[in-house]
Amino acid sequence: MNKKTIGTAAMLAGFILAFSACYYDKEQLLYPSTTTCGATPSGFAANVLPFIQASCDQGSGCHGAGSGNGPGALTNYTQIKNAGVSIQSSVTAGRMPLGSHLSTAQIQMINCWVANGMLNN
Repeated sequence: MNKKTIGTAAMLAGFILAFSACYYDKEQLLYPSTTTCGATPSGFAANVLPFIQASCDQGSGCHGAGSGNGPGALTNYTQIKNAGVSIQSSVTAGRMPLGSHLSTAQIQMINCWVANGMLNN
């Protein structure tokens, strides 16, 4: 083998190694459609709205009326639906709600509401 071939092979191996080391394994983000929602309560009025009010709107004050934080106010169905995918992403990644930790059941409930079409039910 000549030096050019060896150099090219080494560079290719380094490239492959560098990119194979960058692996993100958050299952909920990698496989969002694997959520099983059969037994998970995800009705808007009974489950999602009270959760958002307690964790995002009234409870924390971060997304109350007139808020400019993130997606803005999250006080009614339209606002929450418009921010639904962003809420799901932030909750699943553990970025929201600030200063709080959600249970697996709470995260599942948001994921199922979004997966089921963010219905106003």
